Amino acid sequence: MTDARFATSLAHGLALLDAFADAPAGLSNKQLAGRTGLSKASISRLSTTLVARGLLLFDADTRRYRLGSSALTVGYPLLASLGVRRLARLPMSQLAASLGGTVSLAMHERSRMVYVETCRGHLPLAFRPDVGAALPMLQTAAGRAWLASAAPAERAAVLADLRHHAPAAHAAWTPALAQARRDLDRHGWCLSPGHWQPDVHAVAVPLDMRLGGERLVLNCGLPARRLAAGELAARIGPRLLALARRIEREWQAEQAAAAPPPPWPPVAPPAAATPRRAGDDAASAAAQTLARGLDLLHCFHPGEDVLGNRVLATRLGLSPQTVVRLTFTLTQLGLLRRDPLGTGYRLGAGAVAIAYPMLAGLRLRSLARPAMLALSQRLGAAVSLGLRHQLGMVYVETAWRTDGRLLPPDTGAVMPMLATAMGRAWLSSASAADRQAVLNQIRVREPATALRFAGVAERALAQYERHGHCSSRDFRSEIEAVAVPFSRPVDAIRFVMNCGVLAPAPLPARQVRALGAALTELVRTLEARLAP
Repeated sequence: MTDARFATSLAHGLALLDAFADAPAGLSNKQLAGRTGLSKASISRLSTTLVARGLLLFDADTRRYRLGSSALTVGYPLLASLGVRRLARLPMSQLAASLGGTVSLAMHERSRMVYVETCRGHLPLAFRPDVGAALPMLQTAAGRAWLASAAPAERAAVLADLRHHAPAAHAAWTPALAQARRDLDRHGWCLSPGHWQPDVHAVAVPLDMRLGGERLVLNCGLPARRLAAGELAARIGPRLLALARRIEREWQAEQAAAAPPPPWPPVAPPAAATPRRAGDDAASAAAQTLARGLDLLHCFHPGEDVLGNRVLATRLGLSPQTVVRLTFTLTQLGLLRRDPLGTGYRLGAGAVAIAYPMLAGLRLRSLARPAMLALSQRLGAAVSLGLRHQLGMVYVETAWRTDGRLLPPDTGAVMPMLATAMGRAWLSSASAADRQAVLNQIRVREPATALRFAGVAERALAQYERHGHCSSRDFRSEIEAVAVPFSRPVDAIRFVMNCGVLAPAPLPARQVRALGAALTELVRTLEARLAP
């Protein structure tokens, strides 16, 4: 990129995050240099900034970096803004279980598709789809469905980009797009019978709706060995098309009705960044450019999806020229996109893709997901899995029924430590030293919160020791929340399972204990399955 507005140091820093796409065990400085083409000195400088922002963690024993919990939070506002995910998740899960495959929602991002929701009834050996997973355009059913349904100018722009950046794939697969367009016109779906992953056959349907100017695609993938010849088109395509039409109808009905409550939690805009000192050298300036770009991404939060350069400049304490350079670069990299009304920027699907390596590497998520959904159905509640993030908790999985009155936190949502059942459960199960260290940090960095919740940690510990769970109504007064920690770390991470029930009035103690017992049973069952 030769445009003077392009911030190369910001691009290099984000390239470090992309390098972890297939490296769940982490990467050394040398490996990062090999994957990105950057010097070891540049890697060290940029990784220091990423560690400081919580996007990377450094293991001193192995001398390797791995993604940190902040990677989960970058794309959360985009996921939270896609209300159709909440509506579609249950019927998608039902179809995935019925077919023994995977049903996903995908969004376009430059020359690829990114999953923003996925429900699995079976895990193909070649590809384990998850939120944030990126797929090529021309080889996949999802990409073909998006291209086949795109406006001519929109399609031409993406194909031109593919021709430039992936000439071999463009030459090999562009002819298949003509067939995809014929299939879409004739049947309403597009196919990819093993064209990307040989043992996975897929069919996709574009949804007739736009969210923030973007079109979504509904995709279904199944193991090739489970399909007879012609079955993908004859049986799977019609069922996916029926699901797509159902989602469209229910989404239109929901939009015509009263607007649902905003997703939670509310997130305060970040504090203004500290201006760079005049004596800083070029290396420090490069690191600061990366830090500013990351701070800009965290300016977005649920309920405020579109931000203009002027607002961003005010919030970050930066000049308009600097913000223009940052937004231009982030748009080129797919982490931002221009709002179709021209009023500012929205988060792009690339912001969700950052978290994919971490989410896909959490084996507890895939193990727990079916049981969480079953418990959610049984209790009429939201069931979530979380881990510690700085002075709070971050959700890595949530299962809930489609109830417009209850919009629970989603993947990447950051929850306060002292106000929530999940945070209290983490504190109660932590060692005395770890618990005291976190409480001390809260007292220093969040004195008002510490004062408001004085004594909560001690009461939560007593409840945990007596009943094995912690509860709270302090975060949302209409939600009764109960949480149970796992008794031992899973892959060196201490997880907590949470259950939230809509209850305008406080539940009787026996009902709270019953929720805790059901949650404890689920946690212990998962622990038994994880035991060596």
